[in-house]
Amino acid sequence: MNRAEPILRNRRGYTLRFDPQSHEYRLTSPQGEERTLPSVTRILSLLGKPRLQAWAMDLMAQHILNNYAPGMTHEELLYLTQEAAGLHRKEARSAANTGSEVHDWIEAFLGGIPRSLPQDPKAQRAVERFLEWWETTPRRFLLSEEIVAHPPLGYAGKVDLVLSDRTLVDFKTSKALYPEYALQLGGYALALEWWEGLRPQKGLLVRIGKDGSFETQEVDLPRAREAFLHLLEVWKYLETR
Repeated sequence: MNRAEPILRNRRGYTLRFDPQSHEYRLTSPQGEERTLPSVTRILSLLGKPRLQAWAMDLMAQHILNNYAPGMTHEELLYLTQEAAGLHRKEARSAANTGSEVHDWIEAFLGGIPRSLPQDPKAQRAVERFLEWWETTPRRFLLSEEIVAHPPLGYAGKVDLVLSDRTLVDFKTSKALYPEYALQLGGYALALEWWEGLRPQKGLLVRIGKDGSFETQEVDLPRAREAFLHLLEVWKYLETR
């Protein structure tokens, strides 16, 4: 599987093109008009993340406390604070890389492509938790890692999984399940209904932590759909100002 190759889908006269390298969605209408669509996750980026900000500040403070030494020169203190200020970005990139590795492994598994367990211990622990959940009961699915769009509303996204009972599943490798994740499922549910003619009956967040933790959370899809629509309106307002 070459993830660098663009993914194309045709539905109801529209063509949706996703570029995995740029993470860009391009939609061509039946009349040949082309436009770039924001992703569901990009729209969600409007929401503040106070927990993330607190984590970054804690990481910075702890690094300074661990590395400060009495008698440091001004230049040494400046270097230490600059190093601490950028630490959260380094940690976030590492976590994102591990999360991508886990998602890639799950995609290959669901696609029937044999793969050995990841060598990265964090990714391996997450994959093992996923397999335990998957093998609890025989699971069948309708869609996996499928790009979808909602042309009238003007956005697109990539759905992790839709089970055969129409449960919409989104996998997370984060340290917790945050409220905005429910809105993400709401956006996917609306797009699935328009693009695939498939209306999810349930929403489920599955967190497979890199530390071996695991939890699931059901999502009230009607409320999530409504909340996502409100956020989309804010997005459009800000983009057209």
